Amino acid sequence: MLRPLRFALPFLFLATVPLGFALGGVGSFLTLALMPLAIASLDGVLGAAAGAPGARHEGVYRLLPRLYILAQLGVCVWAALQVMSPATSTLEMVGLTLSVGLTAGVFGMLAAHEMVHSASAADRALGLGFLAGVGYMQFRIAHVHGHHTRAATREDPASGRRGENAYLFALRSVAGQTREAWTFEAERLRRKGLGVWSMRNRMLCYALVELIVLAGAASLGPRVLAFFVGQAVIAVFMLELFNYIAHYGLERRLEADGSFERLAARHSWNSARRMNNWSLFNMGRHADHHRSPMQSFHRLEAVEGSPELPTGYAGAILMALAPPLWRHVMDPRVAHWENLPRQGLAFAAKASQISAK
Repeated sequence: MLRPLRFALPFLFLATVPLGFALGGVGSFLTLALMPLAIASLDGVLGAAAGAPGARHEGVYRLLPRLYILAQLGVCVWAALQVMSPATSTLEMVGLTLSVGLTAGVFGMLAAHEMVHSASAADRALGLGFLAGVGYMQFRIAHVHGHHTRAATREDPASGRRGENAYLFALRSVAGQTREAWTFEAERLRRKGLGVWSMRNRMLCYALVELIVLAGAASLGPRVLAFFVGQAVIAVFMLELFNYIAHYGLERRLEADGSFERLAARHSWNSARRMNNWSLFNMGRHADHHRSPMQSFHRLEAVEGSPELPTGYAGAILMALAPPLWRHVMDPRVAHWENLPRQGLAFAAKASQISAK
């Protein structure tokens, strides 16, 4: 029963948000200072492990991302109430905004990612509910039906290209995934003989929900609106940093017939570091996620022939924030994998089997 608790670390980091606010003043930045450094440093202390997938306590593992989403939404509402109070200083408001946005973008987005891949309609609804709170519901369509088909190609807006700046990538990815989600939804409706401009269009429904949430925040005053928009922007940016790192520079080659080579283990950056995977719902086993998109996070395995990041994902994000450092460290590693013979484990680039209906 204790094994699933390894993946409860996100709850501890989330608890630093109200703790930091209770300290007052600059203490409200506690999460921002503690979280990335704790994960990155403990990656080295705790080391790496291939590990076997979890087999027991399936229900407990599945419960963790669900509970985390509810906890994150609860902290977001609590923080909005603090921001409304005249007793909360501008400094503390900024600290809350950054802290909530950081936890939402790292742990909340990964938990929502787990949910949108679920075969359960209730789980998918929970994931979408979280995404509504950061204004990024279109991610569900673009990720499941776009990224999982075209990952590690120039056709995928959510795959980082060699030499690309992380900040510019984030802008390209958000715009590209939004456009991709709209295109997919329009094609889905046309196949059903339905018009694009109807409430059967999920993109229109998502936009309506997000506008209602935004209007709700605005109704509570300009400070709450600024907090809500700020934490959403940070959360989406953090998600896009994960996207940037996950396939950076690892492009699938074009075959003679014009199609892309099959997605393989070599097309995703991975991390076997314990702290990374315990904190990030096994994000470091990214190659296996692409091999089995609907597989629960705790069952993901290390895949032979996968490129390994020089740090965990937290350390990689810190490097990506400094583009010259990132390129200095990562571009030679990309070149190494580009020059290796094209052999080893390959698996079909398949989207999850979630219905497009």
